Amino acid sequence: MNEFNLGTLAVIGLAICVIDCFFWMWGGRSGKWKRRFLGAGIQTIGINILSLICGTWAWQFVLALGPEMGSRSMGYGGDTTGEKIMRRAVFAVGSLAAGAVLAWGIGFGSNAIWLLIAQAVASAVSIVLGVKNPLPAAVEEVFVCLSLKYFNWGYLFIKTVSS
Repeated sequence: MNEFNLGTLAVIGLAICVIDCFFWMWGGRSGKWKRRFLGAGIQTIGINILSLICGTWAWQFVLALGPEMGSRSMGYGGDTTGEKIMRRAVFAVGSLAAGAVLAWGIGFGSNAIWLLIAQAVASAVSIVLGVKNPLPAAVEEVFVCLSLKYFNWGYLFIKTVSS
């Protein structure tokens, strides 16, 4: 696949991820089902469809839906520092688990491990931001969701450069 097509698919993935993050934020205000099911479904279906187009699909990609829904099982705010850390950790670990499932699908090669490490660093940063949040909640929710969830889109492109 040429660079233009790959870049176009990455932009489409980014757009889908932005829609997912919108449902994450919206579901935090009303209707948690939007966050848990619509957002997670949009993310997982999008990854599976684009990986089919890229020719990198693996059956494990379907399993990413479980950790995606789990990552959205609770909000990530709180009244105490411990509650903020615990709630944000659920989101971060669930996002990281979805990344691990996707890495498993492509065989845990060195490129997948590097992407998973970068995703783990972003997860740790999101937990820190959960304690000391410099942004308004609605804005920060979208950016944290985007920073953690967009890593998942990288896994479907790894085989296009490493094969």
